[in-house]
Amino acid sequence: MSSRRKPLTDATIRNAKVRDARYRLSDGHGLSIEISPAAGRHWRYRYELPAGKEHLYALGEFAVAPDGETDEQAAERRAAGRFTLAEARVERQRCRDMVKRGQHPLAAKKADKLARQHSNANTFEAVAREFIEKHGREWSAKHRARAIRFLDNDVYPDIGALPIRDVTARAVLAVLHEVEKRGSLSIVTAGRSTLGQIFKYGVATGRCDGNPAADTRGATRTRRIKHHAPLDRNTLRAFFSALVEAGLDRMTELGIRLLAYVFTRPGELGKARWADIDLERAEWRIPAAVMKMKTAHVVPLSAQAVALLRELHALTGHSEWVLPHSREPRKHMANGAFLHAANRVTDQMGGLDFTPHGFRATASTLLHETGIESKLIELQLAHQERNKSKASYDHAARLPERAAMMQGYANLIDRLIAGESARDNIIPLRIA
Repeated sequence: MSSRRKPLTDATIRNAKVRDARYRLSDGHGLSIEISPAAGRHWRYRYELPAGKEHLYALGEFAVAPDGETDEQAAERRAAGRFTLAEARVERQRCRDMVKRGQHPLAAKKADKLARQHSNANTFEAVAREFIEKHGREWSAKHRARAIRFLDNDVYPDIGALPIRDVTARAVLAVLHEVEKRGSLSIVTAGRSTLGQIFKYGVATGRCDGNPAADTRGATRTRRIKHHAPLDRNTLRAFFSALVEAGLDRMTELGIRLLAYVFTRPGELGKARWADIDLERAEWRIPAAVMKMKTAHVVPLSAQAVALLRELHALTGHSEWVLPHSREPRKHMANGAFLHAANRVTDQMGGLDFTPHGFRATASTLLHETGIESKLIELQLAHQERNKSKASYDHAARLPERAAMMQGYANLIDRLIAGESARDNIIPLRIA
C-alpha cells in the first residue's frame, strides 16, 4: 500500500500500473483508489468512529465520463456504482459529514440496500406477479393468459415500477383510458376487475391501503352486453328451412341440428367424444373438464338426438371426436365452426341476430312457456351457484324427469319445424 500527498488526477488513475498485489493511491481525507489485478480500479473511503475502530467503505468503481453524457445518463451510471474522480469526492464529503454526526456510512449503506429491496418487493408489478403466481392457478388457462397479457402490455409499462401504495385512481384510470381508446371495452372491464383483485391482495398483505381500481367505476365506457337471443316459434321453423339451403357439409349441419335438441353450450358439443356417449342408454355423460363450471353433466338423449348421432357415427365413428376438425381430424371441431355455420344460415334469412349459444335461451324460453318446473330446466342447462359452498347441483339428479322433458322438447321442436300449432303448448311428461 502506498500514499500520495498530492490529490489524484484522472490521468494518474488511468495510468497507474496493475501490480501482482492490489494497492491504493490516496486522494486525501480518507479517499483512495484501489487497484487490483483481478477487480480493476475501485474507490475506497477509510474512516473511524468515536469508538476508534477503523472501517473501509467501498464507494464504487472508477469511471471516466464519456463526452456528451447527459445528466440522465450520468445518474444511471452512478446508480450502477460507477463514479468519476469528482463524483467520488462528493461521496467522500457526504460520508465525512455522516461520520461527524456519529453515523456509520457502512451501516447506512446496508440499511439503504434493505430498504431498496423492500421497496422493489412492493412495486405494483412485484405484488401483481406474486398475486398471479399464488391465485392465477385457480383460473382457467384462457383467463390467466388474458390477465397476464393485459398486465404485460398495458399496465406494467406505466405503473409497474411504482410502489403499489402510491398508485392512485388517476393512474389506474389513465391505463384504462389508453385501452378504451383502442375500442377494447371488454378488456377495460376485465382489466379493472384484475387490477381490483391485485389491490385487494395488496391490502390483505399490508402493502397498500385501498383499491383505487374501484374508484374508476363509471369513468370509462363499458361494453354493451349482448345476450344470446332465442329463436321464437316462427323463426325456429325459418331457421331450419334456411339450414337446408345454407350449403353446409353434412357433418356440420347434423351438429347444428343436434345442438338444437341437446342445447348444451356449443363448445361442449364441439368437444364431445364418442367414448362419453351411450346410444343404447340414450345418454351423453360430459366430463367435468369440458364443462364451464367444471362439474360433470348428463344429457339425456331424445330419440331425435340418438338418430342424429347414429348418422354422425357413420361419418365420424372412426374418430375420437363426434365432430372432428375439418382439416385436422385428430382435433375436435374448432370453437368458431358453429358460429360460422350459423352465420351462413342467418345470412339466408336476411341477417337474423342469432348465435348457436341462443339454442339454450330458446330451450329455456319454450320449456318455461309450456309450464315445466324451472328447477328441472336449470338442472338440464347445468346452471349452478358460482359459490361452491352454496351449490347443490347434482349432475345425475332427476334424470327420469329430465329424460322425459328432453323427449317432449324434441317433439315440440319437430312440430314447430313442421309448422304444426295445435299442440304447441303440450309436452307430455310421463315419468316411469
